Amino acid sequence: MKKLVFYCLLLSVLAQQATAQITITNSVFPAVGDTLHYAFGNQPGAINQIFTPPGGDQVWDLSNLQATQYWDQIMKNPQTGTAYGSFPGASTLYNPLNSNNQVYLLVTGSQVFNMGYFGLDELGLGLNLLFDKKPDLEETWAPVNFFDIHQSSSNTLSAFDAPIAPPVLLNLVPTADSFRIRVTQQRISTIDAYGTLTIPGGTFNVLRKKQTEYKSMAVDVKVAPLGWIDISTIGGQQLLPLGTDTITTFNFLNDVSKEAIAICTLNTGQNTVTGVQYKAVNIPSATFTPTPTISLSAYPNPVQNTLYVHFTNDAGATYQLRLMNALGSLALEQAVRSSAGENDISIPVSNLAPGAYELILLRNGVSVGRSRVVKN
Repeated sequence: MKKLVFYCLLLSVLAQQATAQITITNSVFPAVGDTLHYAFGNQPGAINQIFTPPGGDQVWDLSNLQATQYWDQIMKNPQTGTAYGSFPGASTLYNPLNSNNQVYLLVTGSQVFNMGYFGLDELGLGLNLLFDKKPDLEETWAPVNFFDIHQSSSNTLSAFDAPIAPPVLLNLVPTADSFRIRVTQQRISTIDAYGTLTIPGGTFNVLRKKQTEYKSMAVDVKVAPLGWIDISTIGGQQLLPLGTDTITTFNFLNDVSKEAIAICTLNTGQNTVTGVQYKAVNIPSATFTPTPTISLSAYPNPVQNTLYVHFTNDAGATYQLRLMNALGSLALEQAVRSSAGENDISIPVSNLAPGAYELILLRNGVSVGRSRVVKN
Protein backbone atom coordinates (compact mmCIF):
# COMPACT_ATOMS: atom_id res chain seq x y z
CA MET A 1 0.00 0.00 0.00
CA LYS A 2 2.83 2.38 0.89
CA LYS A 3 4.50 1.63 -2.43
CA LEU A 4 1.26 2.36 -4.26
CA VAL A 5 0.90 5.70 -2.46
CA PHE A 6 4.55 6.54 -3.26
CA TYR A 7 4.11 5.77 -6.96
CA CYS A 8 0.90 7.80 -7.06
CA LEU A 9 2.70 10.77 -5.52
CA LEU A 10 5.60 10.35 -7.93
CA LEU A 11 3.27 10.27 -10.91
CA SER A 12 1.49 13.35 -9.58
CA VAL A 13 4.78 15.27 -9.30
CA LEU A 14 5.83 14.20 -12.79
CA ALA A 15 2.48 15.24 -14.17
CA GLN A 16 2.78 18.65 -12.53
CA GLN A 17 6.25 19.07 -14.01
CA ALA A 18 5.01 18.02 -17.41
CA THR A 19 2.28 20.65 -17.35
CA ALA A 20 4.87 23.28 -16.36
CA GLN A 21 6.75 22.72 -19.58
CA ILE A 22 5.72 24.91 -22.48
CA THR A 23 5.57 23.77 -26.09
CA ILE A 24 6.62 26.26 -28.74
CA THR A 25 4.65 26.12 -31.98
CA ASN A 26 5.12 27.67 -35.41
CA SER A 27 2.98 30.63 -34.31
CA VAL A 28 6.25 32.35 -33.31
CA PHE A 29 7.87 31.86 -36.73
CA PRO A 30 8.82 35.12 -38.48
CA ALA A 31 6.62 36.50 -41.24
CA VAL A 32 6.77 39.46 -43.61
CA GLY A 33 5.69 42.59 -41.74
CA ASP A 34 6.92 41.47 -38.32
CA THR A 35 9.13 43.81 -36.31
CA LEU A 36 11.07 42.12 -33.53
CA HIS A 37 12.33 44.45 -30.79
CA TYR A 38 15.66 43.60 -29.17
CA ALA A 39 18.04 45.21 -26.72
CA PHE A 40 21.69 44.43 -26.11
CA GLY A 41 23.26 44.83 -22.73
CA ASN A 42 25.29 43.53 -19.87
CA GLN A 43 24.82 42.80 -16.20
CA PRO A 44 28.27 42.63 -14.61
CA GLY A 45 28.63 39.95 -12.00
CA ALA A 46 25.19 38.47 -12.52
CA ILE A 47 24.74 37.18 -16.07
CA ASN A 48 26.79 34.06 -15.40
CA GLN A 49 24.00 32.69 -13.17
CA ILE A 50 22.46 31.25 -16.34
CA PHE A 51 25.00 28.41 -16.06
CA THR A 52 22.73 25.82 -14.48
CA PRO A 53 22.60 22.06 -15.01
CA PRO A 54 20.02 20.64 -17.41
CA GLY A 55 16.59 20.10 -15.93
CA GLY A 56 13.23 21.64 -15.17
CA ASP A 57 11.55 24.17 -12.91
CA GLN A 58 14.52 26.51 -13.02
CA VAL A 59 14.56 30.23 -12.28
CA TRP A 60 16.88 32.61 -14.14
CA ASP A 61 17.03 36.32 -13.28
CA LEU A 62 18.44 38.85 -15.75
CA SER A 63 16.29 41.72 -14.50
CA ASN A 64 19.29 43.98 -13.92
CA LEU A 65 20.40 44.00 -17.56
CA GLN A 66 21.41 47.48 -18.67
CA ALA A 67 20.68 48.20 -22.34
CA THR A 68 23.53 49.68 -24.37
CA GLN A 69 21.89 49.37 -27.80
CA TYR A 70 18.49 48.64 -29.37
CA TRP A 71 17.57 46.98 -32.65
CA ASP A 72 14.40 46.61 -34.69
CA GLN A 73 14.66 43.37 -36.67
CA ILE A 74 12.25 44.07 -39.53
CA MET A 75 11.04 41.13 -41.62
CA LYS A 76 10.77 42.34 -45.21
CA ASN A 77 9.31 41.03 -48.44
CA PRO A 78 12.17 38.97 -49.96
CA GLN A 79 11.27 40.19 -53.45
CA THR A 80 12.56 43.62 -52.43
CA GLY A 81 16.05 42.17 -51.95
CA THR A 82 18.70 42.61 -54.62
CA ALA A 83 19.61 38.91 -54.45
CA TYR A 84 16.07 37.51 -54.50
CA GLY A 85 16.76 35.81 -57.84
CA SER A 86 19.34 33.62 -56.08
CA PHE A 87 16.86 32.73 -53.29
CA PRO A 88 13.56 32.35 -55.19
CA GLY A 89 11.95 30.25 -52.46
CA ALA A 90 12.65 32.73 -49.65
CA SER A 91 9.79 33.66 -47.32
CA THR A 92 11.32 36.81 -45.81
CA LEU A 93 14.56 38.72 -45.39
CA TYR A 94 16.12 41.01 -42.80
CA ASN A 95 19.22 43.14 -42.29
CA PRO A 96 21.43 42.09 -39.36
CA LEU A 97 22.37 44.53 -36.61
CA ASN A 98 24.49 47.42 -37.93
CA SER A 99 24.59 45.89 -41.40
CA ASN A 100 23.13 46.30 -44.87
CA ASN A 101 23.59 42.59 -45.58
CA GLN A 102 20.43 40.82 -46.74
CA VAL A 103 19.73 37.54 -44.93
CA TYR A 104 17.11 35.33 -46.63
CA LEU A 105 14.92 32.94 -44.61
CA LEU A 106 12.75 30.04 -45.75
CA VAL A 107 9.79 29.44 -43.42
CA THR A 108 7.80 26.21 -43.63
CA GLY A 109 5.12 24.83 -41.34
CA SER A 110 7.67 23.08 -39.14
CA GLN A 111 11.07 24.75 -39.70
CA VAL A 112 12.84 28.04 -40.33
CA PHE A 113 15.95 27.86 -42.51
CA ASN A 114 18.73 30.36 -43.17
CA MET A 115 19.23 30.22 -46.94
CA GLY A 116 22.22 32.55 -47.01
CA TYR A 117 22.92 36.22 -47.53
CA PHE A 118 24.16 38.84 -49.93
CA GLY A 119 26.57 41.46 -48.61
CA LEU A 120 30.03 42.05 -47.19
CA ASP A 121 32.17 38.96 -46.73
CA GLU A 122 32.95 37.79 -43.22
CA LEU A 123 36.71 37.88 -43.73
CA GLY A 124 36.82 41.67 -43.89
CA LEU A 125 38.05 41.75 -47.50
CA GLY A 126 35.50 44.46 -48.32
CA LEU A 127 33.75 42.41 -51.04
CA ASN A 128 30.00 42.22 -51.60
CA LEU A 129 29.34 38.57 -52.42
CA LEU A 130 26.57 36.00 -52.51
CA PHE A 131 26.74 33.33 -49.78
CA ASP A 132 24.26 30.61 -50.72
CA LYS A 133 24.03 27.88 -48.07
CA LYS A 134 23.83 24.30 -49.35
CA PRO A 135 21.74 22.86 -47.82
CA ASP A 136 19.84 25.58 -45.98
CA LEU A 137 20.84 25.86 -42.31
CA GLU A 138 18.11 25.23 -39.75
CA GLU A 139 17.45 28.17 -37.40
CA THR A 140 14.54 26.68 -35.45
CA TRP A 141 11.75 24.11 -35.66
CA ALA A 142 8.25 23.40 -34.35
CA PRO A 143 7.00 22.06 -32.12
CA VAL A 144 9.86 22.66 -29.68
CA ASN A 145 9.79 20.55 -26.53
CA PHE A 146 12.03 19.73 -23.60
CA PHE A 147 14.61 17.04 -24.54
CA ASP A 148 14.56 17.90 -28.27
CA ILE A 149 17.89 17.51 -30.08
CA HIS A 150 18.45 18.82 -33.61
CA GLN A 151 21.52 18.85 -35.84
CA SER A 152 22.05 20.86 -38.99
CA SER A 153 24.98 21.54 -41.32
CA SER A 154 25.62 23.71 -44.35
CA ASN A 155 28.34 24.77 -46.79
CA THR A 156 28.89 27.82 -48.97
CA LEU A 157 31.23 28.42 -51.89
CA SER A 158 31.47 32.07 -52.88
CA ALA A 159 33.74 32.67 -55.88
CA PHE A 160 34.98 35.98 -57.29
CA ASP A 161 37.32 36.97 -60.13
CA ALA A 162 40.91 37.97 -59.46
CA PRO A 163 40.51 41.60 -60.70
CA ILE A 164 38.29 42.47 -57.73
CA ALA A 165 40.38 40.59 -55.17
CA PRO A 166 42.17 42.69 -52.51
CA PRO A 167 46.00 42.87 -52.48
CA VAL A 168 46.25 40.50 -49.53
CA LEU A 169 45.11 37.72 -51.89
CA LEU A 170 46.69 38.87 -55.15
CA ASN A 171 50.09 39.20 -53.49
CA LEU A 172 49.91 35.52 -52.58
CA VAL A 173 49.09 34.28 -56.08
CA PRO A 174 49.71 36.96 -58.75
CA THR A 175 48.71 34.53 -61.55
CA ALA A 176 45.34 33.68 -60.00
CA ASP A 177 42.30 33.36 -62.23
CA SER A 178 39.80 33.61 -59.37
CA PHE A 179 39.31 32.99 -55.66
CA ARG A 180 36.56 31.53 -53.51
CA ILE A 181 35.63 31.61 -49.83
CA ARG A 182 34.52 28.31 -48.29
CA VAL A 183 32.35 28.32 -45.18
CA THR A 184 31.22 25.21 -43.32
CA GLN A 185 28.75 25.36 -40.44
CA GLN A 186 27.67 22.53 -38.12
CA ARG A 187 25.07 23.12 -35.41
CA ILE A 188 23.91 21.01 -32.50
CA SER A 189 20.85 22.34 -30.63
CA THR A 190 19.55 20.78 -27.43
CA ILE A 191 16.51 21.82 -25.39
CA ASP A 192 18.12 21.03 -22.05
CA ALA A 193 16.13 23.01 -19.47
CA TYR A 194 12.89 24.86 -18.77
CA GLY A 195 11.65 27.33 -16.19
CA THR A 196 11.12 31.09 -15.88
CA LEU A 197 13.39 33.91 -17.03
CA THR A 198 13.10 37.48 -15.81
CA ILE A 199 14.38 40.35 -17.94
CA PRO A 200 13.73 44.08 -17.65
CA GLY A 201 10.01 44.45 -18.15
CA GLY A 202 8.72 40.97 -17.40
CA THR A 203 9.01 37.30 -16.46
CA PHE A 204 8.46 34.59 -19.06
CA ASN A 205 8.04 30.83 -19.17
CA VAL A 206 10.91 29.57 -21.31
CA LEU A 207 12.68 26.60 -22.77
CA ARG A 208 16.47 26.83 -22.80
CA LYS A 209 18.15 25.85 -26.04
CA LYS A 210 21.88 25.27 -25.86
CA GLN A 211 23.29 25.72 -29.36
CA THR A 212 26.87 24.90 -30.30
CA GLU A 213 28.07 25.86 -33.76
CA TYR A 214 31.36 24.95 -35.40
CA LYS A 215 32.13 27.42 -38.17
CA SER A 216 35.10 26.94 -40.47
CA MET A 217 36.34 29.38 -43.13
CA ALA A 218 38.94 28.81 -45.83
CA VAL A 219 40.10 30.42 -49.09
CA ASP A 220 40.90 28.66 -52.39
CA VAL A 221 42.60 30.01 -55.50
CA LYS A 222 42.03 28.81 -59.06
CA VAL A 223 45.21 28.60 -61.13
CA ALA A 224 45.44 27.01 -64.57
CA PRO A 225 46.00 24.16 -65.16
CA LEU A 226 45.90 23.02 -61.50
CA GLY A 227 42.34 24.06 -60.67
CA TRP A 228 41.29 24.98 -57.14
CA ILE A 229 43.99 25.02 -54.43
CA ASP A 230 43.51 25.69 -50.73
CA ILE A 231 45.70 28.66 -49.73
CA SER A 232 44.38 29.06 -46.19
CA THR A 233 47.86 28.16 -44.98
CA ILE A 234 51.14 28.21 -46.84
CA GLY A 235 54.18 26.61 -45.28
CA GLY A 236 52.24 26.00 -42.09
CA GLN A 237 51.58 29.75 -41.58
CA GLN A 238 48.08 31.12 -41.49
CA LEU A 239 47.81 33.87 -44.08
CA LEU A 240 44.26 35.07 -43.39
CA PRO A 241 41.93 35.18 -40.38
CA LEU A 242 40.59 31.71 -41.16
CA GLY A 243 40.10 28.44 -39.34
CA THR A 244 37.37 27.04 -37.10
CA ASP A 245 35.45 28.96 -34.44
CA THR A 246 33.20 27.42 -31.80
CA ILE A 247 30.17 29.59 -31.03
CA THR A 248 27.99 28.57 -28.09
CA THR A 249 24.76 30.30 -27.06
CA PHE A 250 21.97 29.80 -24.55
CA ASN A 251 18.69 30.73 -26.25
CA PHE A 252 15.69 31.25 -23.94
CA LEU A 253 12.52 30.73 -25.98
CA ASN A 254 8.88 31.50 -25.22
CA ASP A 255 5.70 30.10 -26.75
CA VAL A 256 4.06 33.50 -27.38
CA SER A 257 6.89 35.91 -28.12
CA LYS A 258 8.37 35.95 -31.62
CA GLU A 259 11.52 37.41 -30.11
CA ALA A 260 13.81 35.12 -28.17
CA ILE A 261 13.49 36.25 -24.55
CA ALA A 262 17.28 36.22 -24.31
CA ILE A 263 20.26 34.97 -26.29
CA CYS A 264 23.40 34.68 -24.20
CA THR A 265 26.67 34.24 -26.10
CA LEU A 266 29.46 32.38 -24.31
CA ASN A 267 33.21 32.63 -24.59
CA THR A 268 35.31 29.87 -26.15
CA GLY A 269 35.79 28.23 -22.74
CA GLN A 270 31.99 28.23 -22.25
CA ASN A 271 32.34 29.59 -18.72
CA THR A 272 31.57 33.30 -19.22
CA VAL A 273 28.80 35.22 -20.93
CA THR A 274 30.27 37.73 -23.38
CA GLY A 275 27.01 39.39 -24.42
CA VAL A 276 23.22 39.27 -24.07
CA GLN A 277 20.59 40.03 -26.72
CA TYR A 278 17.13 40.18 -25.17
CA LYS A 279 13.52 41.09 -25.86
CA ALA A 280 12.89 44.84 -25.51
CA VAL A 281 9.65 44.87 -23.52
CA ASN A 282 9.45 48.57 -22.73
CA ILE A 283 10.57 50.08 -26.01
CA PRO A 284 12.11 53.55 -25.83
CA SER A 285 11.19 54.43 -29.42
CA ALA A 286 13.59 57.36 -29.56
CA THR A 287 16.52 54.99 -29.19
CA PHE A 288 15.62 52.98 -32.28
CA THR A 289 17.59 55.16 -34.65
CA PRO A 290 19.56 53.68 -37.52
CA THR A 291 23.17 53.03 -36.60
CA PRO A 292 25.55 53.62 -39.50
CA THR A 293 27.65 50.68 -40.55
CA ILE A 294 31.25 51.49 -41.36
CA SER A 295 33.34 49.41 -43.70
CA LEU A 296 36.31 48.43 -41.54
CA SER A 297 39.49 46.80 -42.82
CA ALA A 298 42.71 45.85 -41.09
CA TYR A 299 46.11 45.01 -42.54
CA PRO A 300 48.47 43.25 -42.59
CA ASN A 301 46.42 40.27 -41.54
CA PRO A 302 47.95 38.22 -39.97
CA VAL A 303 49.93 40.88 -38.15
CA GLN A 304 53.09 40.80 -36.07
CA ASN A 305 53.98 44.29 -34.82
CA THR A 306 51.71 47.09 -36.09
CA LEU A 307 48.10 46.76 -37.21
CA TYR A 308 46.76 49.40 -39.59
CA VAL A 309 43.02 50.04 -39.46
CA HIS A 310 41.20 51.78 -42.31
CA PHE A 311 37.65 53.11 -42.30
CA THR A 312 35.62 55.90 -43.90
CA ASN A 313 33.59 58.33 -41.81
CA ASP A 314 31.06 60.91 -42.99
CA ALA A 315 31.89 63.34 -40.18
CA GLY A 316 34.48 63.89 -37.49
CA ALA A 317 33.88 61.87 -34.32
CA THR A 318 35.59 60.07 -31.47
CA TYR A 319 35.71 56.30 -31.73
CA GLN A 320 37.04 53.44 -29.64
CA LEU A 321 38.98 50.57 -31.17
CA ARG A 322 38.96 47.33 -29.21
CA LEU A 323 40.67 44.00 -29.71
CA MET A 324 38.91 41.08 -28.00
CA ASN A 325 40.70 37.75 -27.62
CA ALA A 326 39.19 34.32 -28.26
CA LEU A 327 37.93 34.16 -24.67
CA GLY A 328 35.95 37.36 -25.13
CA SER A 329 38.28 39.40 -22.90
CA LEU A 330 39.52 42.88 -23.75
CA ALA A 331 43.09 42.66 -24.99
CA LEU A 332 43.59 46.24 -26.17
CA GLU A 333 41.60 49.48 -26.37
CA GLN A 334 42.48 52.75 -28.05
CA ALA A 335 40.53 56.00 -28.43
CA VAL A 336 40.54 57.45 -31.95
CA ARG A 337 39.68 60.97 -33.05
CA SER A 338 38.64 60.66 -36.70
CA SER A 339 38.06 63.18 -39.44
CA ALA A 340 35.49 63.15 -42.23
CA GLY A 341 36.57 60.90 -45.09
CA GLU A 342 39.30 58.26 -45.13
CA ASN A 343 40.96 57.35 -41.83
CA ASP A 344 44.03 55.20 -41.22
CA ILE A 345 44.94 54.30 -37.64
CA SER A 346 47.96 52.34 -36.44
CA ILE A 347 47.82 50.07 -33.40
CA PRO A 348 50.92 48.48 -31.80
CA VAL A 349 50.19 44.79 -31.19
CA SER A 350 53.66 43.27 -30.72
CA ASN A 351 52.94 42.56 -27.04
CA LEU A 352 49.76 40.61 -27.75
CA ALA A 353 49.78 36.83 -27.55
CA PRO A 354 49.47 34.95 -30.87
CA GLY A 355 45.94 33.95 -31.81
CA ALA A 356 42.66 35.16 -33.29
CA TYR A 357 41.14 38.48 -32.20
CA GLU A 358 37.98 40.42 -32.99
CA LEU A 359 38.53 44.06 -33.89
CA ILE A 360 35.56 46.24 -32.93
CA LEU A 361 35.03 49.90 -33.83
CA LEU A 362 32.61 51.68 -31.48
CA ARG A 363 30.96 55.09 -31.57
CA ASN A 364 29.25 56.25 -28.37
CA GLY A 365 29.53 52.71 -27.06
CA VAL A 366 27.75 51.20 -30.09
CA SER A 367 29.53 48.81 -32.44
CA VAL A 368 29.65 50.22 -35.97
CA GLY A 369 32.25 47.93 -37.54
CA ARG A 370 33.92 44.58 -36.94
CA SER A 371 36.75 42.58 -38.43
CA ARG A 372 38.65 39.41 -37.56
CA VAL A 373 42.43 39.68 -37.01
CA VAL A 374 45.11 37.05 -36.51
CA LYS A 375 48.24 37.85 -34.50
CA ASN A 376 51.31 35.77 -35.40
